[in-house]
Amino acid sequence: MAASVHVGEAPVSLFRPLTTAIGVGGLLAGVMVSPSHAQTTDGPIPDAGIAGDGVLTTREDSPVAPGVNYTSFERLDPKGWQRGDILTTDLDKHGVTVDYVNTGKVSGGTPLSRQLASRGAIAGVNGDFFDINDTTAPLGVGIQRDGRLINAPAAGHNDTAVIGKDGLGQIAQLFLQGSATDDDATKLELTNLNSPAVNSGGIGLYTPEWGDAARTRTVDGLPTVREVILRDGVVVSSAATPGTTPLAANEQALIGREAGADALTAFEVGDKVDVEYGLRPDAANVAVGISGNYQLAKDGVVPADVPDADLAPRTAVGFDKDGSRMFLLTVDGRATGSRGLSLKEMGVLMIGLGADDALNLDGGGSSTMLARSPGEAGPHVVNDPSDGGERLIPNGLGLLPVKGSGKLKGYQVEALGTAADGPDADLSRSSRVLTGLSRVLTATGHDETYAPATGTPYWFAGSNVRVDQQGVVTGRRAGDVVVTAARGSANGRFPMTVLGTPTRLAPSTRQVSLADSAAKGIFEVDGYDADGFSTWIEPRDVTLTYDPAVVKVVAKGNGFEVNVLSDDAVSTVVTAEVGDLTTQLSVTAGLTSTVVDEVDDLTKWAANAVPVGAATASRSAAEGHDGGQAIALDYSLTGSTATRAAYLSQTPQQTLPGQPQKLGAWVYGDGKGAWLRANAYDAAGGTAQTLNLAATVDWTGWKYVEADIPPGLAMPLRFWRIYVVETVPTRQYSGRIIIDDLTVRSAPPVTVQPPAKVIDPMVVTDGTVTGAGRWRFAVMSDAQFTSDDPNSDYVKQARRTIREALAQHPDFLVINGDFVDRAFPNDIALAKQIIDEEVAGTVPVHYVPGNHESYGPGDLSEWSKVFGSPTSTFDHKGTRFILRDSSLGSLRAGGFDQIRDLRAQLDDAARNKSIRNVVVMAHHPIDDPSPTANSQLGDRKEAAMLVKWLADFRAQTGKGAAYMAAHAGTFAATRTDGVLLPLTGNSGKSPAAAPDAGGFTGWALVGIDPKATAAPAGERKWSAPERSWFQVELRPHVDSLELAAPATLHRGETGTVAATVVQDERRVPVAFPVSSDWFGSALLHIGPANTAPFWAVASYDPATGKVTGIRPGTIQLGVTVNGVSKSSTIEVTW
Repeated sequence: MAASVHVGEAPVSLFRPLTTAIGVGGLLAGVMVSPSHAQTTDGPIPDAGIAGDGVLTTREDSPVAPGVNYTSFERLDPKGWQRGDILTTDLDKHGVTVDYVNTGKVSGGTPLSRQLASRGAIAGVNGDFFDINDTTAPLGVGIQRDGRLINAPAAGHNDTAVIGKDGLGQIAQLFLQGSATDDDATKLELTNLNSPAVNSGGIGLYTPEWGDAARTRTVDGLPTVREVILRDGVVVSSAATPGTTPLAANEQALIGREAGADALTAFEVGDKVDVEYGLRPDAANVAVGISGNYQLAKDGVVPADVPDADLAPRTAVGFDKDGSRMFLLTVDGRATGSRGLSLKEMGVLMIGLGADDALNLDGGGSSTMLARSPGEAGPHVVNDPSDGGERLIPNGLGLLPVKGSGKLKGYQVEALGTAADGPDADLSRSSRVLTGLSRVLTATGHDETYAPATGTPYWFAGSNVRVDQQGVVTGRRAGDVVVTAARGSANGRFPMTVLGTPTRLAPSTRQVSLADSAAKGIFEVDGYDADGFSTWIEPRDVTLTYDPAVVKVVAKGNGFEVNVLSDDAVSTVVTAEVGDLTTQLSVTAGLTSTVVDEVDDLTKWAANAVPVGAATASRSAAEGHDGGQAIALDYSLTGSTATRAAYLSQTPQQTLPGQPQKLGAWVYGDGKGAWLRANAYDAAGGTAQTLNLAATVDWTGWKYVEADIPPGLAMPLRFWRIYVVETVPTRQYSGRIIIDDLTVRSAPPVTVQPPAKVIDPMVVTDGTVTGAGRWRFAVMSDAQFTSDDPNSDYVKQARRTIREALAQHPDFLVINGDFVDRAFPNDIALAKQIIDEEVAGTVPVHYVPGNHESYGPGDLSEWSKVFGSPTSTFDHKGTRFILRDSSLGSLRAGGFDQIRDLRAQLDDAARNKSIRNVVVMAHHPIDDPSPTANSQLGDRKEAAMLVKWLADFRAQTGKGAAYMAAHAGTFAATRTDGVLLPLTGNSGKSPAAAPDAGGFTGWALVGIDPKATAAPAGERKWSAPERSWFQVELRPHVDSLELAAPATLHRGETGTVAATVVQDERRVPVAFPVSSDWFGSALLHIGPANTAPFWAVASYDPATGKVTGIRPGTIQLGVTVNGVSKSSTIEVTW
C-alpha cells in the first residue's frame, strides 16, 4: 500500500459575520429621497427603495404567509423599463421555513414549480448556477434543512446564502471538507461532492443522490481518470473509465483526475474505505445553504469588482443587517417591457430593498419566482421567464409553510374574469363597472396562514351597486363603492368604481386572424363612458351574433375565445351588442397568397432618392429568387446627415386585390442595415400609409419579408413603392438589394362597420372659445419647410398660420414641433427669421421640438443653439404648462431628467393652490388615431405611464389635465379617464388622414377658463365635471368656403345643410373635428327644432345638419370657419 497522499489545498475559511448596512436612496414620483429613507428593517419596503434612480410606475403587494409578502413592481430609469418581483420574509416571524429544494437528485433538472410542489412549498426562487450544457448539476454548495450536505466543492463557487440553525440568514463562503481512508490508513482528501466536474488534480465523491447522469460526463475528455466504486464501504471495482449506470443505495464512487486519479490506485478491490465529508467546522451552525456567484452587496455596499455590463434577467437573495429579514428578487429581462439589470444594478436594488448582504443566483432563462396568492393551495409563476416558460433547473430556495388551522379567517376578493391573468396583466380596470352592467367577483377563503379554507360568503355592498349572492355586482349609479364578502368574522373587501353609462363599445382587436382550425384567438369587448373612462365588459352582458357554421365562440375569462371550424379560407363578422350599442370585428383564417407583380418589368418601376442631390438610386434587371428576372435597387445613402431614402416605385400604382392582411416580397439583402418599408394608399384618402417590411436589412442573400396590413384601412389599397431608409446621420453607406415577387396574403373579403365616431365636447363645433372670461393660446405644428426655398408653399403656409393665429389675439403661441423639415443651421435660421418677422415680439412664442428638429444633425444641437432648452415649464393665469422633448420618439430618449421633472411638476401643481389645471405638451401623441399607428410615442409603456400620471393627478386633485400633441398629420380629440388628449394636425405639410377624418391643414385656438374649480372629491375617479376648463377650436386653412342649403322649405319640412372648406384639392366637410360658428338672421333658431321659440321661422341644428321650416318667412343661415363666412337665404312657405 502507498503512503498517505494529500490532494489539493483548501483556502482559508471566509465564513464571516454580518456588518453595518448602508441604504441607497431613490426617486418615487419624481421626489428625491435621501439614502436613509430607502431602507427598512420592518414593515413594507418603501417605494423609494424600489424606485432607485428612476420612477416607480406600478406596485402590487399581497401576503403569502405570516411574515411573508409578495411585491410585483415596474419602474422606469434612464436605461429603460424593468419589471420585477420581490418576496420579503421576516425569518423571526416563523410563518415559513426556508429550505433548499431540488429534483431529488443532483444531476438532471425539473421546473422549479415541480420542485416546490414536491416539498409543499408556497413560494420560492431558482437557485445555483449549473452545468447547463451537460449534467444540469449545480456548481456550488447545496444544504437541506436537516443540515444534510448534498453537493459542494472544496474550492470554487463557494459564496453561499445561508440560513443558520438559529433561523437567521447571512451570506458566507462554505467549503467541503472530506476524506477517504482505507484500512491501511491511506487518506485521500476530497475536492468535490456530487459536482458536475472534478476539480483539477482532485477527487470527487459521488453518492446515490447524484442521479442518473453518466459519471463519465464529470471528467469528459481527460486522459488520466480513475473511478473507485465502494459498496457498503468496500472497494468493488477500480477502473480507468467511470461508470454510466446510477449508483445503488449502498454505493459510492470516488472519481479522480490527474494526480487524484493516480492517488486512487492506492485503493484496491477488497479494501475497506471510510469516507467522511461535511462542511468545515466553522460552518457548524448552517442549516440551509445554496450557492451563487457574485456577492452583490457586502455591508450595505456594492463591491467594486461587481460588473456593470451585461443586462440580463436576474435572481438574487439577500438579508438585512441582523439577518432576520430575507429578500428574494427576480427582475425580468431580454424583453421589450423589461431590459434586465447588470450585476451592479442588481446589487444597488437589493440594498435599496433593505438588504445588507446579497448574493447573485443563476439568472437568464433560469430566473423564476413562484408565490401563492391568499387561499390558493400552491404557488404559481409570478415573473416572466425569458425562455417563455420555466427552464429545467437543478435546485432553488423554497418557503415551506407552517400548518394553519384550516379555519376561515378571511377572503381574497377579485374579479373572476381576470383572476387567472399573468403577472403583467393590468387588473386596474377589473375594479370598474359601467352603470347598468355587471362585474362578477369571486371570493377565495383562507385561514390565518393564508392557506385555503372553505366557507360560502355573504355578499353586500354600498348603494351605488347591487350585488347578488353569487358575487355578481351590477352598477346602479356612478360613484365609489366597497363590495364585501363575509362569513362570521371573516371578510374580504373589494373597492370598486362605478363608471357612467356606456356611450360606445370597441373590441380589443378589430381582426382575429387565425392560421387554421387548430388555432384559437381571444378578444374582449370594452365599454366607454362620456368622459373616456373604460373597462372590459363581462361576457354575460354581451350578446354576440356570428355564423356558427364558420366559427365557434365561447366566453373565457374577461372575453371570448374563437376558432374556425374548418381549414378552408374563411372570413366572418362577429357583432357584439350591449344594450343599444354595437361594435364589430372580423375573424379570418387560411390566408391565400397571390403574387400581384413579379417585379420583372423595368418599364413599370422607377427609382429615385431623397434628399435630391445627395442620396442616389437606380434600377436594373437582376436574377430573381427562382431564377427568373427581378429588379435591383442600387442606392447610396450618403451625401447628407438628414434622413436618406431610396425608392423603387410602381408606375402606375397598382390596386391590390381583395382585403390583404399581409404584404411581402422576396428581397436579396445586402446586410447594410437599412430600414425596409413600403407605402400604399387606402381608399379613404390622405397620405400614403407606411408598412414596415423589416426593421433592418441585416441579411445577405434571398429572404422573404412581410409586413402586417393593419385592420381598419379602407379597401382597396393602392400599392406605391418599396424603399430603404436611413435615419442615423453617421451611418453613410451604399448598397444593393434585389426585389422579386410582390405578394399579398388575403382572406375572403368581409364588410365590418367602422368604429363609432367619437365627438369630444372639448372641440367647439358651433361657437368660439372667446367670451365667458376665457383666455386663449394658439398652437401650430408640422409646417415642415426647409431653407432650400425660402418662398416655398410650405414657408407660405407657415407664415399664413402664424398670421391667422395672431389675428385672434392669443396670450402666446406654441409651435408644437416639426416647424422645419430638417435642422441644418440654414433651416433653423429660416425658422428664427419667420418667427421674428411674423410675430415680431407681439406675444411669447414657445417652440417645442419635434423629430424633424433633430433631422440632419441627428440631435437638437443646432436647434438648441438658437432656441435654447427643449424643455420648460411655466405658469399662466392658473394653468401650468409643461413642455417636453419627444424629438427622438420618447421622453426618455430626450433625457430622463425631463421625466423626473415632469413628475416633480405634477406633484408641485397638486399642492399649489394657485394652479387650477395642467397642460403637458410634446410633439408625439399618446396614440396615433390612424390604423397604422406609426406616428405616436414609440415607447407604449411610457405613453400609458403619462396618461396614468395625468389621470391620477386629476383624480387626486380634481384639477384639469391635458396632453396636447401633434405629429400624426391629423386633427383629433379624445379623452382617457378624464385626461384630455387634443391633437393638432399639419400647418403646412400635407395631412395624413382623409379630409373628413381630421385630414386638413390648419391650427388650433385653445380657450382656458381661469375660474374653473376643482372637481368634487367624490366624483373624480368616475367623472370629469371640470371638463369645461379646456375648449379648443380646430381651425382649418380656408381657401374658400361653400354652403349648400335648400332655397325653399315647406312648413314642417326638413332639409340638409352642408358646409365645405376648400383647401388646395381637398374638400373638408364642416363637421367634427372642424370648428365652426353657425349664425343666422333674427327669426332663425340655432338648435333642435323642438326647442325653437314660437316666433321662429326656421330652426337649424348644427349637431345634425338639419334645417326645419316652422312658419312662413325668410331667414339667413350662415357659417364662419376660421374667420371666413358664407351664408344662404332660405324661404319657408306653406
